[in-house]
Amino acid sequence: MNKNKTHIILFIVSILTVLSTLGCVSYNSVSGVTTVRGVGSFDLPVIPKTGSHKVMVFSEMHYQQSYRSQEGPRLLPPNDSVPITGKEISYNSLEEYQELSMPKQFISNYNQDHVKEVYRVNCLVCHGQNLDGNGSIVPFIDKGPLPVNLLEASTQNAKAGEVFAFISYGGRQGFSSHIRNRESASPMPSFKYLLSEKERWDLVKYIQSIND
Repeated sequence: MNKNKTHIILFIVSILTVLSTLGCVSYNSVSGVTTVRGVGSFDLPVIPKTGSHKVMVFSEMHYQQSYRSQEGPRLLPPNDSVPITGKEISYNSLEEYQELSMPKQFISNYNQDHVKEVYRVNCLVCHGQNLDGNGSIVPFIDKGPLPVNLLEASTQNAKAGEVFAFISYGGRQGFSSHIRNRESASPMPSFKYLLSEKERWDLVKYIQSIND
């Protein structure tokens, strides 16, 4: 609505408000019904007297049933629905993960400089600059497993899908909790919820290519 039209309506409403105080006009602030003594009645925009919008010329959008962002009830997708971009498959045994290899589409888009940055942001504090498990947080860990030395033969010789599972679910301890349907007590987060599938596969390739 342009400003001139708004000012005109506000002026008319102001006049009617003054007349209502004199008993000449009756204005219902809830319905907008306005009655002029001896003339008739008509509808005006609702002008609420209280609330966050004390003066509102057109109130239809304000009073309609609607929900703010994140306000319940939410319209969530059906259970087990799959996004149009596809859905990552989750397995319940290490043997199933050991059968996996890095998807071809991720291999063709592998960028080592980008992966180094992903490692720096998410892994370096625990596993260290040299991937030797000697990150800056290690001196402050007083319980639970220490960060794994990613250069050890057990990691370098592990199958790619196995390393992917450990990254996704918070290390060996976290994955063990996952397959038993229990909450993880691992100090390592489940990167399944923090990094994309491609970023986790890229980390697998990066870790296993260090000694190549």
